[in-house]
Amino acid sequence: MRIGDLKQFMDKTVTVHMNDGEIAKVKITFVDEESGDIVGAVEETSRPERYRAACAVHTFAAADITFVEWPE
Repeated sequence: MRIGDLKQFMDKTVTVHMNDGEIAKVKITFVDEESGDIVGAVEETSRPERYRAACAVHTFAAADITFVEWPE
């Protein structure tokens, strides 16, 4: 996804689908347009082995996100 498309999800909890198949529920806390990354706390994930600690803040490249689900 483009980083500009992700700005609308700042301070929201969404489900992100990554291009490697991972699906994660993330509370997006920051959208960095300069680096093209989002920062957020992972609440749930289909790949828990990738993360050191539950609910820790992690960085995701916008280019690695295929789509975002947000319950309205």
